[in-house]
Amino acid sequence: MMAWEGLGSRWASVWVLELISSVASGRHSAWHHTTSEAAACHAQVLLPGTSHLWLWHLACTPEVMSWLDPMACGLMGDVDNVPACSSPSRFVLQKFQDAKIALLANGKDFSCQQDGSPQGRKRRTYSGPDLPEDIWRHIHFMMPLQDAARAACVSHAFLGSWRCRPDITISRETLGLNKNLHGKDEIARDFNSKVDQILKKRSGIGLKALKIDFCGYNADTYSYLNNWLEIAITPELEELTLHLLPNKAKYSFPCSLLSNGRGNSIQHLKLAWGTFRNTVGLDCLKHLTSLYLSNVSITGNELGCLLSNSIALELLDLSECYKIVHLKIPCLLQRLSCLRVSTCGRLKMIENKAPNISSFHFSGLDGEFSLGESSLQLKDMMLNKCCTISFALAKLPFIVPNLEALSLYSYYEVPNPPMVSKTFLHLKHLSIKLCEGAFFPDIDCFYAVSFLDAAPSLETLLLGVTVLRMKHEPFVGEHSPRRQIMGTHHSNLKSVKIIGFCSAKSLVELTCYILENATSLDCLTLDTTWGCFPRCSDHEISKCHPLTKNIIRDSQNALLVIRAWIEGKVPPSVKFNVLGLCSKCHNT
Repeated sequence: MMAWEGLGSRWASVWVLELISSVASGRHSAWHHTTSEAAACHAQVLLPGTSHLWLWHLACTPEVMSWLDPMACGLMGDVDNVPACSSPSRFVLQKFQDAKIALLANGKDFSCQQDGSPQGRKRRTYSGPDLPEDIWRHIHFMMPLQDAARAACVSHAFLGSWRCRPDITISRETLGLNKNLHGKDEIARDFNSKVDQILKKRSGIGLKALKIDFCGYNADTYSYLNNWLEIAITPELEELTLHLLPNKAKYSFPCSLLSNGRGNSIQHLKLAWGTFRNTVGLDCLKHLTSLYLSNVSITGNELGCLLSNSIALELLDLSECYKIVHLKIPCLLQRLSCLRVSTCGRLKMIENKAPNISSFHFSGLDGEFSLGESSLQLKDMMLNKCCTISFALAKLPFIVPNLEALSLYSYYEVPNPPMVSKTFLHLKHLSIKLCEGAFFPDIDCFYAVSFLDAAPSLETLLLGVTVLRMKHEPFVGEHSPRRQIMGTHHSNLKSVKIIGFCSAKSLVELTCYILENATSLDCLTLDTTWGCFPRCSDHEISKCHPLTKNIIRDSQNALLVIRAWIEGKVPPSVKFNVLGLCSKCHNT
């Protein structure tokens, strides 16, 4: 490594790029000759965690700080400790002084080596390629947002490109708003003020993606938002994301701003919370490829008008849109390949006429669906509703015969699901989960054998049975006669995982059946925990998530059953994983 090794992996690339840029373009004088000096002494004077402070001190003059917008200042780092009344430059200077004291306390000389030059300092330069300005701008645009902001704070070469960066993400983090140091009213006021400054300085020039994640709200917020959208929505904008707050006063998205060609370039539109009205005659979203609406007040007819004019749409994602009762997907959407509908409480029917949907995800207690011509095209399906397993066994092979991936989540099941009367010839991946907190009276997990027999091409099976109230007959060894079924050999099944494995007789029978009939099995995983809770070994936490005594007891009983009745049946060629509770955190 060269002299910039003290900068750390994230800063090294930024520093190298700037070192080349400033020298090659002859602009290093604007840094007051700091580029070569800093490069010469970085390795010997910087302590971990202080490199960015040194760079701030070098370049964050009052002129630079006044030019940068609040987001750049917020992204520089340590913003949570900035006093509310302090200017960014004063804060940076104070932090630099603290770093300097720490360096001196460790015996470091903060100056570079002396030489015989009139300036009395040893000078080093770097000869780099003389790249065009548009290439440096492109490099700056490719940096992560935080690194790009920091580079703009310390570099005149990157200062100009920050102002025309094509993507802007505005949130509490990027603005440096600390909820512990600011009240709700103060956060809302600061949020409105800072975002207003950012977008007014940009004036929409070169802006292709705008994401605003609101963190505060007051009476002026929505009037500000209308002004921001007026600035941002130009013929150049390609992506717009608004994550509003669930306030009583719903924000009504101004559809008129999309008219007269201003919305023609938008390809991705995401709106969370608010209303989307007056869609009749809205014919300016001809390039829209993805539409996400979450907790948005929009009726089925209003959405239908919007969809009929979005002929390039490829993905439609609707969640918790409670005013939709009848969802109609027009046949004009020839490119629509992915449809996701989740927990739209009043939805009764999904009527699809788009011919090329290959992925369909539906979650809701009620509601029917008709896939039309897409039934034969569908490759991936997720269903989350009551009696999903029974429905899948009885009807899905007839509705979607070419499925390759199927995920089932069930809130309730009848005690004895029906047998499959037709096969899933192309099904390769199957996931079945019984939802936590649901009620399953005497559920027999041996039903999964029906899926195995009906899916000769199946390669992976995931079974989740972490339910609080699953009644089951316990396996008691020799006193529990195991069911013997002459099943077919499942020569393609390679991976099986059971989450929430317990001492239920049906689970032991299912596992033994798989070991005896899956001739190509590579991996078997039995997770006796709940799987979804964080563990100290997998996360940066000191202790695992607390569990109830019943869960701990069930896990311990499951381990005993596995050791006694399953482990000895596992062939040597199969990788056998058994996940139990953490002995350090759950030793009772």
